[in-house]
Amino acid sequence: MSASVKTSGIVLKGTNFGEADKILTVFTERFGKIKVIAKGVRKIKSHLAGALEPFMLVDLQLHQGKTFFIATGGVIIKEFANLHGDLSKIAKAFFLGEMTDRFLEEDQENTEIFQLFLSALDEIDKSLPGPLIQAFQLKIVEAAGFMPELYECVHCKEKLTLGDNFWDMAEGGVICESCNQKTGHGKQLSDETIKLFRFITQNNFAAISRLRIASEIDIEAGEILSNYVESILERELKSQRFLKML
Repeated sequence: MSASVKTSGIVLKGTNFGEADKILTVFTERFGKIKVIAKGVRKIKSHLAGALEPFMLVDLQLHQGKTFFIATGGVIIKEFANLHGDLSKIAKAFFLGEMTDRFLEEDQENTEIFQLFLSALDEIDKSLPGPLIQAFQLKIVEAAGFMPELYECVHCKEKLTLGDNFWDMAEGGVICESCNQKTGHGKQLSDETIKLFRFITQNNFAAISRLRIASEIDIEAGEILSNYVESILERELKSQRFLKML
């Protein structure tokens, strides 16, 4: 890799460093998740400050330093103005950003998750999305190789039929009533939530954002997927607490 590189990227988070610098976690299209130091970015006259706020698509000019990449230039490609002007939308973005950060290893390209994250920000920005949080959770676990089974019983491998089915988080998917009775595993799961999960896996965010679902399904799907994500990551997502307060 040359000393000076260009890539599109999205800042996920940043921490102050020294008197005027910031260390940023940036999800880039070319290099995956990287650490970038933005020198002097906290100064009033910094030409980079506006371009290095979280959750904007930016064309970045970077220099490869010994420890971090160093930001030398940045041009906003898409600022998602509606997202940044709405507390509920920005809370969703921070939650998705934290989840994305946790699923990514550093310095590993992942264009699938990059496009997934970018598409989710775009839908949050332009609409009042339907079950977008649940959709992102399910799609990112699929991209990371943890897709739950939604069509066959995880235990007996028989095709699932509508009726009494159960979510088995330990096994990662849905189990039938018979296996639930035999093993004692699982929490009862509505047919509507199974249908929602299947719809999410088969459609893009634009289609998903048009869905309007009953509040009880929204809650059930959200609890199941949040717990599943946290079991995979083995940690609680801090931004979820704030999201639940809104």
